[in-house]
Amino acid sequence: ILNLHDSGRILNPQLAEGQVHGGMGMGIGWALFEEMIIDEKTGVVRNPNLLDYKFPTIMDLPDLDCAFVDTYEPQSAYGHKALGEPPIISPAPAIRNAIRMATGVAINTLPITPKTLFNEFVLAGLIRE
Repeated sequence: ILNLHDSGRILNPQLAEGQVHGGMGMGIGWALFEEMIIDEKTGVVRNPNLLDYKFPTIMDLPDLDCAFVDTYEPQSAYGHKALGEPPIISPAPAIRNAIRMATGVAINTLPITPKTLFNEFVLAGLIRE
């Protein structure tokens, strides 16, 4: 996955790249793994620990890459822009759109789990039960 950013002047390229890779990993987690399961009767979180709350490990992530558009932001002291949370935003819609382009099925819920895909593909007639 390539993530491109206009972050103004990059003051620390290694730190900026690490920030983007970490954000992309978080975004992939939200898109494919992470879900807080709440008991409908009691309101208690049913997966409150690291054993039951699923999130991606390094083995679950694809190759990540990032690039920066070198611009100068005149409103900041050093010509830089924010780079904190924007990398988190793009993975979920990118994954959703890749599924739509490959299958014609638009998934509109997160996380996009194998169970979600199966159910949506059955509804779309791509799989027969």
